[in-house]
Amino acid sequence: MLIIDDDRTIRDALARVVTRLGHAPDMAATLGEGLRRAGEADVDVVFLDVRMPDGNGLDAIGEIKRAPSNPEVIVITGWGDPDGAERAMRQGAWDYIEKPPTVKTMTAPLVSAMEHRRQARSGPSGAEPFRFAGIAGGNPKRALCLEQAAKAAQSDVNVLLTGPTGVGKELFARAIHDNGPRRAKAFVVVDCAALPSGIVESVLFGSEKGVYTGADRRREGVLLRAHEGTLFLDEVGEMPLSVQKAFLRVLQERRVRPVGGLEEAPCHFRLVAATNQNLETMAAEGLFREDLLFRLQGVGIELPSLAGHPDDILDFAAHFADEAAKRLDMAARTFSDEFSRALLAYPWPGNVRELKNTIEGALALARGDEALLPVHLPLHIRVCAARNRVAGRAVGAAREEGDGGEPSLALGLLPQFRDFRDQGEARYLRALTGRFGGDVTRMLEISGLSRSRLYALLKKHGIPAVRSA
Repeated sequence: MLIIDDDRTIRDALARVVTRLGHAPDMAATLGEGLRRAGEADVDVVFLDVRMPDGNGLDAIGEIKRAPSNPEVIVITGWGDPDGAERAMRQGAWDYIEKPPTVKTMTAPLVSAMEHRRQARSGPSGAEPFRFAGIAGGNPKRALCLEQAAKAAQSDVNVLLTGPTGVGKELFARAIHDNGPRRAKAFVVVDCAALPSGIVESVLFGSEKGVYTGADRRREGVLLRAHEGTLFLDEVGEMPLSVQKAFLRVLQERRVRPVGGLEEAPCHFRLVAATNQNLETMAAEGLFREDLLFRLQGVGIELPSLAGHPDDILDFAAHFADEAAKRLDMAARTFSDEFSRALLAYPWPGNVRELKNTIEGALALARGDEALLPVHLPLHIRVCAARNRVAGRAVGAAREEGDGGEPSLALGLLPQFRDFRDQGEARYLRALTGRFGGDVTRMLEISGLSRSRLYALLKKHGIPAVRSA
């Protein structure tokens, strides 16, 4: 066990609990020291404080989970808030508990995390690895998604894949099918956004001859084609409300009746659904059936976008380049430094799908070149790279003027509001302690902050209350 907390009382209390449970505690008083220890030692569980002297613990969850032992992270904080809890869980934390902790609140998540790791280690040693063609990158969020998909694939549980357009939801759905017990049967894709209006039920459930104009023969619905296999409902949020009730009945009864028919036929399939919409919000607004949503959410997997993960961009790009070169019977192409910088400068709103198409297009234009160059990229991506390059120089020049002012936000890419706010807080506090460091009473008078709030902010940004000599 590794305990990362700057509060010695909390460290000692956690160490006593850990020792009583038969585990060996290790402790770190700073985030930097904790990251080093997590990378060097074989750690099962990390207790992680949020507001550390040298950074925010939530920012370090991904790096901790990338450590060789891939430890579970239990966040423990005296500044708990719902947004922080959500952020921690989305980063892959095992649990999020508030200080002051009790023996029960410390013990329960630790025991469950250790049991989970014990079960994972004692699993079938000869298990076939999870095959997942087309997915690359070291993003810990994506690694967690892969782990969830691998486990879900072994059963028939319904899976709901969420995330922005182009993040690879169909790739995940195919991998779940290919690694599941129905891999030898059909994988049937239904794009709910493209279902023809007016005959949606006929397309899904099938229809008898003569039930509508032009129905000159009996038609089999796509649900029956998925019998004994996997049905993938893409953009399930676009399924009309009028059809959702009938589809829910099929899920419950495992039987389907064609439109205009009297006989029902068995229809057993594994269901994987995907959407880029918030189905919970849609259900609250009456735009999606809540009972159907509950059936879809057997296992929910939220896939991350490329934004904010530059290493993933280059990993995916290299994978797609090698894949396309083999398909086009071309020699492999390296990336020039300028080409890589252009890829990293672009926000990729279309995510993995857009990147894949872009790399394939670049290869098609690079037949006479040994390396991929910016000229092989679409114009809008090169324009974005050029604007960022110029904006970066402008911001640097503004900072070198030394007037103490903040460069215009219009010059560069806008940061997230939280990041901008935190930077402003840190600058103010450094100026405050630089002028009045050591005189806390004066610092309180000037800032208008309470004593507890001032100390909390200083701790958050790792700034000592006493000015260095």
